[in-house]
Amino acid sequence: MRFWGTRGTVSSPGPRTVRYGGNTPCITVEVDGQAPLILDAGTGIRGLGAHLVATTRDEPLTLMLTHRHSDHVLGLAHFAPMFAWRSSITVYCGDGEATSLESFLLQLLSPPLVPYIEGVTTRLTVAEWANLAPLALGALTVVRCKAQHPGDAAVLRVDDAGGALVAYAPDNELAYHDNSPPVQTWRRELTSQLHGVPMLVHDATYVDEELAAHRGWGHSSAAEATRFAMECEARTLVLFHHHPDRDDAAVERIVDHAREQVQRAGASLRVIAAWEGLTLAV
Repeated sequence: MRFWGTRGTVSSPGPRTVRYGGNTPCITVEVDGQAPLILDAGTGIRGLGAHLVATTRDEPLTLMLTHRHSDHVLGLAHFAPMFAWRSSITVYCGDGEATSLESFLLQLLSPPLVPYIEGVTTRLTVAEWANLAPLALGALTVVRCKAQHPGDAAVLRVDDAGGALVAYAPDNELAYHDNSPPVQTWRRELTSQLHGVPMLVHDATYVDEELAAHRGWGHSSAAEATRFAMECEARTLVLFHHHPDRDDAAVERIVDHAREQVQRAGASLRVIAAWEGLTLAV
């Protein structure tokens, strides 16, 4: 698994974010013998596109969007294979039907947002994913789980023949303050769906002191993500979707606090923060 963009909400490049990066969400899951599976198309997908064109043959690709918020889609118009290759890109989305997704992507890739370039939109094949059935993609299977996020969004679990590999939850409000039956039921179901996953990539936009002012915004704190990872009995937690105002030093302090939380709980969870260029093997 490779991380091409790790920041949330809006890109924030500059000297304060050199360590963890300023591009918005994009990761790839790669197995031998097939093209990388692309998760989200934030500004990080630009670097991925340049890498693919430079190192890989022209081949069909699959892009899975967790949802359609701007920080997860705005990089698509700058994805080099759309211009340099002839192969199609199949797009799935975790927050709605294919008909509205096709219209959305056409608007995203057309004037006035971007100049018209003949043939670009015809490279996209929009696929239906209207139910929660697992989706087989070669050696991988993607399971869509429900996230708690305004406008709907998905948590994606990627499996191979041996079971779960990684769960990707970039925008997900765990809301441990909310003890209402629907939210408790949802958390229990999500915990069950992700139980035992080797690697959990989870939204860690906030610190606990910021949560009260952002309830209902669709994001979690790093402490909530750590608690959830321990409940899932994940082996590694990758803190993700860093707040755009969070500099590198602040992200490192958040990681330290999360590791202290794990130590106090007597758990064996490994905690790291995602940075652009990070590659992890499962």
